[in-house]
Amino acid sequence: DVQFEALMAFKSAISDDPLGALSTWTAAAHPCNFSGVSCDPSTDEVVSITLTEAQLAGTISPFLANISGLQVVDFTSNRFSGRLPPQLGFLPQLEGLALSDNLLSGPIPRELGDLENLQILDLADNSFNGSIPDSICNCTQLSALGLASNNLTGTIPFCIGELIDLETFLAFSNELAGPLPPSFTKLVNLKTLDLSANQLSGTLPPEIGNFSHLEILQLFGNQFVGKIPSELGQCTNLTMLNIYGNRFTGSIPPQLGDLVNLESLRLYDNNLSSTIPASLSRCRSLVSLGLSMNELTGSIPSELGALSSLQVLTLHSNRLTGSIPSSLMNLTNLVYLSLSYNSLTGPIPSNIGSLSKLQSLVIHNNSFVGPIPSSITNCSHLTNASMAFNQFSGPLPIGLGKLQNLTFFSISDGQVSGKIPEDLFNCKKLATLNLADNNFTGPLSPSIGKLTSLRILQLQGNSLYGAIPQEIGNLSMLLTLEFGGNKFLGQIPSTIWKLSSLQLLNLGQNSLEGPISDQISELKQLTILNLRLNRFVGPIPDAISNLQFLSFMDLHGNKFNGSIPRSMRNLKQLLTLDLSYNSLSGSIPGDVISSMRGMQIFLNLSNNLLAGSIPEEIGSLDMVQAIDLSNNGLSGSIPSTLKGCKNLYSLDLSANKLSGALPTSIFPQLDLLTSLNLSYNKLNGEIPSNIAELKHL
Repeated sequence: DVQFEALMAFKSAISDDPLGALSTWTAAAHPCNFSGVSCDPSTDEVVSITLTEAQLAGTISPFLANISGLQVVDFTSNRFSGRLPPQLGFLPQLEGLALSDNLLSGPIPRELGDLENLQILDLADNSFNGSIPDSICNCTQLSALGLASNNLTGTIPFCIGELIDLETFLAFSNELAGPLPPSFTKLVNLKTLDLSANQLSGTLPPEIGNFSHLEILQLFGNQFVGKIPSELGQCTNLTMLNIYGNRFTGSIPPQLGDLVNLESLRLYDNNLSSTIPASLSRCRSLVSLGLSMNELTGSIPSELGALSSLQVLTLHSNRLTGSIPSSLMNLTNLVYLSLSYNSLTGPIPSNIGSLSKLQSLVIHNNSFVGPIPSSITNCSHLTNASMAFNQFSGPLPIGLGKLQNLTFFSISDGQVSGKIPEDLFNCKKLATLNLADNNFTGPLSPSIGKLTSLRILQLQGNSLYGAIPQEIGNLSMLLTLEFGGNKFLGQIPSTIWKLSSLQLLNLGQNSLEGPISDQISELKQLTILNLRLNRFVGPIPDAISNLQFLSFMDLHGNKFNGSIPRSMRNLKQLLTLDLSYNSLSGSIPGDVISSMRGMQIFLNLSNNLLAGSIPEEIGSLDMVQAIDLSNNGLSGSIPSTLKGCKNLYSLDLSANKLSGALPTSIFPQLDLLTSLNLSYNKLNGEIPSNIAELKHL
């Protein structure tokens, strides 16, 4: 029997059947009793093979083409690999071919174009490559074409308009390019069109307004240009219109307000430059409205407050002005509100607490003023409050401790004042707390130790005073600790050295004192260490050499003494080293300098008591941009090896005891120099003439 042999040939091409999907396919059974096989009861002809989610692996046998009455082949969600047999194009009765979510590869066979009765072709989620064959246009009965998530290239076939019965066309996540072909406008029966995440270009034809059945239009992540056609407003069945991430210009058509069934309108990341049309308020079904990352101007229309179903509103990264309309506080279903990177002004509406479902409030980088309204403490689902870079003033409201879901709170770079409210430390889920660059005062409460989920703590640039509390050591997950630019006193608490995950430690510009503990060696993940402008004393501890990931170390403006530790040669990742304005003595160790040959930014040892000669090894710093060894007691000649510092912009060796002539060989190499200071030394001889060739000096 031809059918039986074809089915057994199919089974023999299966390499793995872990769920036993083909266990009933035996010589003793009739093919119509095989699992997944259906027959026409009047003829016993096999008409359907459906084996979905069976974890079958292997190839698809070409002998299936011998089952001439096949109407449906559905192998969705298996592990079939290899090429699709072109012989499947010889099945004249085939109406449905569903092979999505497999591992098939190679080109789509042209022979599929011979399947004149085919209504559903789903090849999505495979690894097909090459172009979409033009022959597909012969399948004029097609109602659903699924080609998404493959590696298809080339253009959409010019004849695609022949598929006039097509209702679903999914070709997203490929590498298709070029414009929509002119015949595309004939696909007036489309309900779902998703061509997103390709490289399609050209304009969107105004005839798209004739697609009166269209419910879902997704073209995001392409390179479409031109205006958004106002005719889209005629597609009144649309529920999703997502065309973000293109290059559309011009205005948002007011006619989009006629799309009363629209649930998702995402136009973000284009080059749209109009105001926001108030007519969008008629889209009463909207759940998500995304207009961010354009060049939109004007104010936020107060009419948007009528969109009572809205859950997501993103308007960030535009040129919007004016204040937040109080009507937006009527959007009681709002979960995500993003207004950042605009020029919005005025206060936050005092009744923001009415947004009781709000999870993300992202309003940073505007010009908002006034205090944070106390009603914000009613937003009990808030997880993300990003309010930095505004002009907020006054104290933080009492009651923030009620925000038990808060994980991110940033209000840096404003004018917020007063003490840090004690109940803020009850927000146990906080992972990021950034209050930097405000006017906070008072001591830092020991309750800071309750925030054991913190990874980033930024309090720099305030007027906090007193000792740093020992409880800081409870924050065992901390990656970033920034307390610089305050008025902290006393010694660094010993518990800080327990923060073994710390990558950035900034305690600069305070009044901290005492020696640096050898326990600093416990901070093995540290990449940035800033202790500048304090009152630290004693030698730089050898233990610092254990911080092998350190890329930035600034200890300047303290009272460190002793010599530069030779052990610092282990700090091979350093890009910037600033030990200036201390009382360091002895010579500059050459092996320390040569070990830092990866240094790219700044070496500053100025204003110390260093003596001896400049080490020859300084020439190995071939990427460093600035060297300052001024105001020491360095003697001897300027080493000619300096010519190796070919990326140097600034060199300052002034106010030392350097002698001898300037080596002429260094200057042709240092052709990026913009600043050179050799004054107040004991140099003699002539100024080399090739200094004149330093065109940036």
